[in-house]
Amino acid sequence: MISILTFGQTIKLQTGISLSQLDWKYTGISVDPIYKETFIGYSVLAGIDYLESKYFNLSGNLGVLRKGGKGEIQLVNQSGEITGQTITNTPTLDYLLLNTTIEIKYPIKERISPFISVGPQFEYLLNNSEQFDGLKKTNELHSTSIGLLLGGGVTYDLQKIQLGLRADYLVNFTKVADWTNEQTGIGGEIALKTFTTHLIIGYKLK
Repeated sequence: MISILTFGQTIKLQTGISLSQLDWKYTGISVDPIYKETFIGYSVLAGIDYLESKYFNLSGNLGVLRKGGKGEIQLVNQSGEITGQTITNTPTLDYLLLNTTIEIKYPIKERISPFISVGPQFEYLLNNSEQFDGLKKTNELHSTSIGLLLGGGVTYDLQKIQLGLRADYLVNFTKVADWTNEQTGIGGEIALKTFTTHLIIGYKLK
């Protein structure tokens, strides 16, 4: 409907990788944060640019995104003693995401246009790895998240076809999870930092 009622539309497919880190920490006890390493996931979006002009356009996108963390976990024996051995653990979260942004661009040549973009993003949790099952059972794993997308990139127009590259930083205002035991005062919280890079392939309808 938006495509029919507006002008200068470009249908786009964006695919690439996500780089994320889990900030998984506890409160009330002395434990170092875990999963400090960067996790490499995937991101696929389909959307449309509309109300396009020379210097700006609006963009709406729908897609899926895998986030997560990575870290080494110490192994213990049956007596609870640390063995000195470790295993790599990679908790993951799969989200359905929807965003809408305003893109400000500045053509430097006839076909090349660098741009920056900003706008709100909504995420809905589709699936999680077993590391989050305990939090999910107690309703402490949040199924929705709102945030802000900050990004930029460059596009190259080939008549009806558009190619491009972009990078985005996803600012989440909602924690992945947070909890507190009222009796002991021990709790924790999980936050995410996520960057994405995408290859853009577009087709101009007009």
